[in-house]
Amino acid sequence: MTEKNNKKKVILFIVLCISIVALTTSLTYAYFVSQVGTNEQEKITIRSGDLALTFRDNNETVENTEGTWSLGDSVEKELVIENTGTRDGYAKISWDNLINTYLAGSLTYTLEEKSDESGAVWKQVETVSSNVPRSETASTRVLVDHLFIPTGNTYTYRVRITFEDLPDIDQTADLNAKFITKFTLEESIKEGLYDKIKRTAQTAIPNFANPATTDETANGLFSMEDDYGTSYYYRGTAPNNYIKFGRDANGKDMWWRIIRFNGNGTIRMQYDGTGAVGTNTYTRGFAMTGQRWNSNYNDAKYVGWMFGGANGSASTSREQAQRNETDSPIKTKVDEWYKTNIVDTGYGNYVADNIFCNDRSTPGKSETGWTEDTGLGYGNNFTAYGAYARLGASSGSPNHQNPIPQFTCPHENDKFTVEAENGGNEKSTYPVGLITADEIVAAGSGKYGTANSSYYLNKGSWYWSFSPYYTPNPFVFVIRNNGYLNSDSINSSGSIAPVINLKAEYLDKLQGKGTIDNPYFLS
Repeated sequence: MTEKNNKKKVILFIVLCISIVALTTSLTYAYFVSQVGTNEQEKITIRSGDLALTFRDNNETVENTEGTWSLGDSVEKELVIENTGTRDGYAKISWDNLINTYLAGSLTYTLEEKSDESGAVWKQVETVSSNVPRSETASTRVLVDHLFIPTGNTYTYRVRITFEDLPDIDQTADLNAKFITKFTLEESIKEGLYDKIKRTAQTAIPNFANPATTDETANGLFSMEDDYGTSYYYRGTAPNNYIKFGRDANGKDMWWRIIRFNGNGTIRMQYDGTGAVGTNTYTRGFAMTGQRWNSNYNDAKYVGWMFGGANGSASTSREQAQRNETDSPIKTKVDEWYKTNIVDTGYGNYVADNIFCNDRSTPGKSETGWTEDTGLGYGNNFTAYGAYARLGASSGSPNHQNPIPQFTCPHENDKFTVEAENGGNEKSTYPVGLITADEIVAAGSGKYGTANSSYYLNKGSWYWSFSPYYTPNPFVFVIRNNGYLNSDSINSSGSIAPVINLKAEYLDKLQGKGTIDNPYFLS
């Protein structure tokens, strides 16, 4: 018989999910062994203080000791965890007494959950791996950790194990392989959100030229260096970056979308609208609409969040143009909004003073690809700025087909903070700003001028970024109506979505899952 026929030959597959064992992890736990079935009496409970997690198996055994199991077949196992205690708990399910001698990748598994609240709706659960661990001798391996089980709730978990047909791999060795396991339950220590983000972060660098139209961070956020360390950022539709924080001057809950977790552990987030207090619904919108960056637009200095000299006076050097002396009209508006809706409502102490980069670096035409670029950055001199070069706004730019966003700020003078000790120029009145063009591309807009209505920054109406584009008729980067990165004159009327940073001390105090129906929030 050929190897191919051998591979397709019926293969003995043994699954013995006979018992569930609550393992002893400390003196507070009891040790149980039970043939657990559908009978209400046949169950086990872990008790620790005010926590009580009851674990039961709705099928006493799943086995195929005498039958056959073909390539592509699957077997399912359902497990139930009920929290009958008086506090929320976290649980860990493990493979126990596991023996798996199948080839690596031959046995894969998925895990889904549904709760008594969600009814028949199954949701995918992130697991330690997608492959059943290999083990020549009986061992215990984690299947899934940090399962959140709210008090008074019952969760059903469905494990599906599949015997895979591996292309171009001789699976003859699987003819005599063995798979035997039990499942165990333990209480789990809550994993900090930041620890989980770091653990699951993707190492790959996305293709920033392509628009991200799906959730590209479902299996972990992407990472990039910022001025404080390593940032972890969302990309694509991001259905799990919702956060509800603060109440505005009208008493409504304010909703935000998390852009990234900064290198110092703070949370960078963009205003996204308001909703009725105590509900998980809101109306997407802006803090302000119909706002000009500056009604003066005949000098390079006006691309600045702040600029040198009075409004209406000409600049005669880059140093003078970029001297942070006078607030731009848009900065004044954003500061007023922040004071009214964050400070005056009692939420100012939650906000971190982080760098906002108004990048006015002038790399010159060799990097910007704009033949008229003088690189001078003042008066009526043709000048393109740093983000213009990095993100390839010009067809002649070396980065036009390969934008390279960055979260570090090239010049100290452009790092806007309230206090110098936080790494910036201490020129901000309040710790608030706008999203940068680099953050827009990292989030999935695609290269300059590419439409993308699917990623989370698209709001259906155009709004301002924090990043200068070019002069002498000053333009600033914006997000257009259909989500694409573009630019507009500072004298145009656009919308404003303020950006703030939540202090690091609150990161691991967030509750919820970041979804629109269960957003992150501070209790």
